[in-house]
Amino acid sequence: MNLTPHPRRGNAFTLIELLVVIAILAGLLLPALSSAKKKAVGIKCLSNNRQISLASRLYIDGHDDEFLRLHRARIGTDPAVAQLIVPAATDIWWVDTLHHLVKTLPDPKIFNCPALKVDTTTVASSTTPGASAYPLGIGMSFRVAAGGLAFTSSSTTKSRENEVAKPSATLIFADAGDLMTPINADPDRWVEKPLASAVYFRPPTDATYTSTPVRVVARHVGRTPSGFVDGHAESLKPSAIGFPLPAGDPLALWDRD
Repeated sequence: MNLTPHPRRGNAFTLIELLVVIAILAGLLLPALSSAKKKAVGIKCLSNNRQISLASRLYIDGHDDEFLRLHRARIGTDPAVAQLIVPAATDIWWVDTLHHLVKTLPDPKIFNCPALKVDTTTVASSTTPGASAYPLGIGMSFRVAAGGLAFTSSSTTKSRENEVAKPSATLIFADAGDLMTPINADPDRWVEKPLASAVYFRPPTDATYTSTPVRVVARHVGRTPSGFVDGHAESLKPSAIGFPLPAGDPLALWDRD
């Protein structure tokens, strides 16, 4: 007969107790991990925006102070539509000017916002420009009236940097999409439609600002990566860009004045 006493287990965890502890720890850690992941995605998108802003800066310096066109009509020597990041049938958008033509940004993934659930830099996404399921996510400031920067090919007028009062305080690139809540006066509460990212955003001076609300959106913990004319980028709340303010207000970062 074995009379050796069994070791006491009074201080040991049961399996159920251990599972409860693990569940509690998971409940405490998962929100922090989720927040850290979202911040990392925001940092990646900000890095993309900074590279785009610097490429735009190089384009301006090399083209007689003129901004990129938002888009221009296709010509015979352009890449095939299927090869484009923004596969429009009749136009070359600013994205493909930088990627295919001047070749300052060879990696197409730079133009993608990593917070979007669908990889928008794929030619299979869509071929319809504007406020619909559009293959991008980072938009350029569309020049209309007293706001915006980039003309389309239909304009014979050139848009130049010397028209910009404060290049370091003038927005040119930001996350953009078609809104579900266009009448909300608070830009921080704007919500974009699913699969409706955009290649440009409209300034408040645009006559279709409300009827076709393609605007800056905050996908990164309430902030949007914002690229400026001078080439720098920073993460801002949409409200900090001053969309409700009139053109010419020093706090309106969306206009040229």
